[in-house]
Amino acid sequence: MVVNGIGVPPPPGIDRWKDAIRTRRSRLTAEERADPTWAATGNDGWWIAYFQAQHDMEMNSTTGLIGRPNNWNKDGRVLFWGLLNEFKDRLGSETLSPELAHQLFGKLLRQPVKVPERALDGFFAALARAPPSIACPDGPALAITLFQQMARAGQRTVIAPTIYTYSILIDCCCHTHRPDLGPAFFGHLLKTGIRENVVTFNNLLKCLCDMKRTEEALDVLLHRMPGDLPDVISYSIILKGFCNNGRSQRALDLLRMMTKKGSDHSPNVVSYSTVIDGFLKEGEISKALDLFHEMIQQGVVPDVAVYSSIIDGQCKARAMDKAEGVLRQMVDNGVRPNTVTYNSLIHGYSTSGQLEEVARLLEEMKTQGIMWDVFTCNSFMDYLCKTGRIKEAAELFYSMAEKGHKPDVVSYNTLIDGFLKEGEITKACDLFREMIQQRIEPDVVTYNSIIDGLCKANEIDKAKVVRRQMVDNGVRPDIVTYNSIIDGLCKAGAMDKAEGVLRQMVDNGVRPDTVTYNSLIHGYSTSGQSKEVARLLEEMKTQGIMWDVFTCNSFIDNLWKTRRIKEAAELFYSMAEKGHKPDVVSYGIMLNGYATEGSLVDMNDFREQMVRDGVAPSLSVYNILIGAYAKCGKMDAAMLVFEDMLKHGVNPDHVTYLIVISAFCRMGRMDDAMDKFSEMIDMGVPHDTNVYECMIKGYFRQGDSVQANKLFTEMKNKGIPQSPRKGNERRHNMFDLVIGTGMA
Repeated sequence: MVVNGIGVPPPPGIDRWKDAIRTRRSRLTAEERADPTWAATGNDGWWIAYFQAQHDMEMNSTTGLIGRPNNWNKDGRVLFWGLLNEFKDRLGSETLSPELAHQLFGKLLRQPVKVPERALDGFFAALARAPPSIACPDGPALAITLFQQMARAGQRTVIAPTIYTYSILIDCCCHTHRPDLGPAFFGHLLKTGIRENVVTFNNLLKCLCDMKRTEEALDVLLHRMPGDLPDVISYSIILKGFCNNGRSQRALDLLRMMTKKGSDHSPNVVSYSTVIDGFLKEGEISKALDLFHEMIQQGVVPDVAVYSSIIDGQCKARAMDKAEGVLRQMVDNGVRPNTVTYNSLIHGYSTSGQLEEVARLLEEMKTQGIMWDVFTCNSFMDYLCKTGRIKEAAELFYSMAEKGHKPDVVSYNTLIDGFLKEGEITKACDLFREMIQQRIEPDVVTYNSIIDGLCKANEIDKAKVVRRQMVDNGVRPDIVTYNSIIDGLCKAGAMDKAEGVLRQMVDNGVRPDTVTYNSLIHGYSTSGQSKEVARLLEEMKTQGIMWDVFTCNSFIDNLWKTRRIKEAAELFYSMAEKGHKPDVVSYGIMLNGYATEGSLVDMNDFREQMVRDGVAPSLSVYNILIGAYAKCGKMDAAMLVFEDMLKHGVNPDHVTYLIVISAFCRMGRMDDAMDKFSEMIDMGVPHDTNVYECMIKGYFRQGDSVQANKLFTEMKNKGIPQSPRKGNERRHNMFDLVIGTGMA
């Protein structure tokens, strides 16, 4: 059979429809059986006509003949039920496009029999509840446009909206983010003469609150709604409107009014929960707690949502002990914690770095049979990453989908960050690509993590490619993005390029911060460009960018390098007054400065002050002290510092041993040097070229060529290379020295 040049299947025969008729009859709802329209359902001929209509609509949708009159339709009842079922089936299968919906609805408007009110309201309600799909991304918006199409068709007997129709449509205005249309529909309702009900008014109140016209909504509630209509839901809508606008105190005033009115207006658990949550979001924890206690005194029993809100507020305030107290109170009162409750506690402990408590709560959830959600999985993954268990974190990530928890952008960000902290840049980039393939849109956190990881791996060019991709995808680079690239360039010594990114950053409206300048200062300081360091420090002052400890340390270091010792000391002593308590690096810079100048008395004074201030020396500080004493030949003092280092659990490194061994060799104390040389292996510090050459030269100076040759052979056998000659520098390397003895 060919229609309009398109092949379509012929209508099936009656015999082929018997099973379909029997199945459809068995699925009739009580509402459908009660409707007069279905009175003919005992007649197989009527059902044959129904399925003929279904087939006819399929043919028409294929051939483009929707809307053309059909000769078989002698009773319009068949057509409109067929059309409504077509709507329902298409909506359920997510194939109802707006274009097809308008075509079918147009045909419904043109058919001769009035559509039952319940059927029309059910149709609009289905659209209002429809989840977004590719074909129909916004069901509520489609419901509104179809109603407007119906209104434009004029006054007809085919479709008659009811109070329920208008209630559904006004509610759709909120769902489709067009609350401004709600009052217009309400006005249209008033013109029809249909009497309003509490549901219609409540939906209007929601629209007004969504438009931030909460005071106007309150006026409608108090002065325009008939006295018998407002209920606790009406008041709760206004309460939520005030709280959403940061006016929880105004909401509390209304709550007090509800309490005075009493009866149907008395606040319920939802009313209290709304205002409590509002205060918590505004950081008014004490007010939230007062209202929580008042709620209990009024005989309103808190539910899991209220307890969870209070616990969440305490967790965000880092008051974890109080949060645990509310949890115990909750359990004692017979309210079982849920996933949301535990998620708040887990997030609180995680934020405060108490990872053992995170592990305890996760295990507690398992033992109590409380289901995890995506947030819980993400929290556990974050815990695993922070404790260095990246393999387990990856296993959890890839098991999430199997357990019904599809990973979201936070899941990906957590594991990507975990890989990067472990130096697994390739795995992080692979996961980033997988994220895009899975159609999970990377956010600014994702891009910043990848860019920072690439910069730390000295892959600056790749980082710039990711930044361009970031911009192309509509994600605006922020201060973190630029700081990562600038820091990477500075560490690579590309200061001109770093300055270029700084200018680009400012041109794009992103203001540099302390971290930005610290990276640049460190870069110039490392390359010995003291003038540039001074310029940047002055620039920070003029632009009002606050210094931090790192900035102060950089400035002190610059002052030492330019031999402005007095100014360096003055800045050091003023740090605490400016809120920047000197750290181990600050002390290290000062100690190194005095050590370089040979001022051991000042160095010792600073060391004693460091102890008084409770700043534990680091390995580099110990090396500075040992080196200063060794340089002056005060090996007894140097070894006392060495012993103090071991006593405080700081293990020496190859630099420490090289300092000590070099000093002993210079002084001709080869036995002491050999003791430390042997001790290196016991301490897990491998011998390197420098320490071997130091020992060999020491033995040659002592005239012990046998021992020197023995160490040289040992060095060669271990595959440890000699130090290369520098240009035309005329100096003897180890091979030359050994050759000269005739023992090579």
